[in-house]
Amino acid sequence: MTEPVSDNDVKVSIARGTRRWPYERRMLAWTLLLTAPGLLLAAVTMLAVGAPLSVWVFGWLPAAGLCVLLAVVVRNKAGYPLRTLANLVESIRSEDYSLKGVTGPPPGALHELISEINALSDDLRARRFSGVEAELLIAKIVEELDAAVLAFDDDMDLSMVNPSGCALFAASPGDLLGRSAESLGVLALLELHQPQVEQHTFPGRQGRFRIQASTYRQSGKPQHLLVLTDLSLTLRQEERLAWQRLIRVIGHELNNSLAPIRSMAESLASLLERDPRPDDWDVDARAGLAVIKDRAQALSSFMSRYAELARLPPPSKQPMNLRDLLGRVAALESGWSVQLDDCPDLSIEADAAQLEQLLINLVKNAGEANQATSSDAPVVVSWRPTLGGGVEIKVTDSGRGIPESDNLFTPFFTTKAGGSGVGLLLGRQIAEAHGGHLSLANRTDGARGCVARVTLPA
Repeated sequence: MTEPVSDNDVKVSIARGTRRWPYERRMLAWTLLLTAPGLLLAAVTMLAVGAPLSVWVFGWLPAAGLCVLLAVVVRNKAGYPLRTLANLVESIRSEDYSLKGVTGPPPGALHELISEINALSDDLRARRFSGVEAELLIAKIVEELDAAVLAFDDDMDLSMVNPSGCALFAASPGDLLGRSAESLGVLALLELHQPQVEQHTFPGRQGRFRIQASTYRQSGKPQHLLVLTDLSLTLRQEERLAWQRLIRVIGHELNNSLAPIRSMAESLASLLERDPRPDDWDVDARAGLAVIKDRAQALSSFMSRYAELARLPPPSKQPMNLRDLLGRVAALESGWSVQLDDCPDLSIEADAAQLEQLLINLVKNAGEANQATSSDAPVVVSWRPTLGGGVEIKVTDSGRGIPESDNLFTPFFTTKAGGSGVGLLLGRQIAEAHGGHLSLANRTDGARGCVARVTLPA
């Protein structure tokens, strides 16, 4: 009984039957085939003329041997450059770019091919070194980061952790690598789609952390990245600096008010202890009490201004026409001229009361700057649309400009006599509450003065 023949066996037998000769053997066969007609024609001619045996031995046979030798030489010459190219390609595949092919004298197809392979080797070598340097740089940056960086593979096993991550979990890299995200207690954090700030407790630290999860691919496989930034220290430092600034400002204002009050109270107490009292003691007493009253009112005004900064409500945005809003602001100022540039009509969404307060303060500052230099130039208000559908409002004056100071938005810092130091800070809070920002800079068009810019988003 015969065994059935499978389709695979048929395919193998067909492949074996149709297997071609190697390249070198085919070159040998083709060279011999090219010389065969000449040898055959010579043999027929010699047979026809009845050539003696010596002619066959010393003429035809050496010619035939020379043809075979020529075919062997051609085969070797044709195979040598191909083996050289194979070695070059193998070295490139093995990422060994030190091997180079000798091109020989140009021109020629082989010269061009070897030149291109050498150029390809140089390009791959440069890219490899560039990639290695980039990987080393990224590894160094990740290692120096204060934030904990953890990478997980597709199976949610930890594949990379930096020193900050080791400190966060109070373990060495050898103890952490290979552990699952679930065992580390961060599986839920890897599923977050947006960065969040949350309170967390880890084996090595607890506090408020900024958590950001993302994905990337390595060798075609998805990987998961988790970055945990401890905000506790930063928040404590900023809170401490804020308290220091607040105490310094409040202490300065309190001393400015309490020092004359204390001095006047001591003077009045000394006046009352005198016996007999001077004839005009009541005048001195009233003057002293007036000073105490004025300083108490100034201190109360200071605390009211500070409370105004703390009580700024969230903006209630409504659609409005920007030209109409700026027209109302310009109409409120009677002490100086306000010029509205011819700009396009724009509709914005904002809190009208808060935005008017911001613009009134800016226009008032610009007008006072013009008056300080006895300038008759008007305060120029202009606006323009910005990319993304937002708007930029500019208030330009012709005063002395602003000093190069980092304290323009510091509470109660002012460069004007009698200024409160609250207007710019309140204006910046209003702009930021609308998602925009307020900035001041000296003019760059060659003229003297300052430009205040209010940028509001769409």
